[in-house]
Amino acid sequence: MKNEMKELKSVAQKFFAAYDAHDVDGMLALCADDALGRYAPYGRDSVVAIRGGLDTIWRAFPQAIPGFRVEVIETILAEGNTVVTQAVMSGPVPMDVPGIAKKGQVVHIPHAYILRFDTRGKISRLDAYWDNTAINSVKASEL
Repeated sequence: MKNEMKELKSVAQKFFAAYDAHDVDGMLALCADDALGRYAPYGRDSVVAIRGGLDTIWRAFPQAIPGFRVEVIETILAEGNTVVTQAVMSGPVPMDVPGIAKKGQVVHIPHAYILRFDTRGKISRLDAYWDNTAINSVKASEL
């Protein structure tokens, strides 16, 4: 069981390395075909398919925020088939955000991800939590 959990931690690390490299296809390769995700600040019932759902957001961030980065702070092995990752998303904001940042200033947004894996070691569920204030500053039309 310990080796299996270390393998899941490795998959999580590969997932976030692909995210930082803007390699959405690489991220999707680590997800089950029917994987679901939830970005909690978008609503309690915001569970959507990763393919055709969350992947569109993953592709949009580097377009809306040139210089978009993902830095993993910590990856924690949890119970069962679950890994928790603390990461910081960053990049220069495309517009002034009163009280937060001026246009072009790099903003750092802490995130917490809960990744659940299926029996094949693929991500079957991804839940993300963050402070939505800075992300709301990016207009939906830019994403």
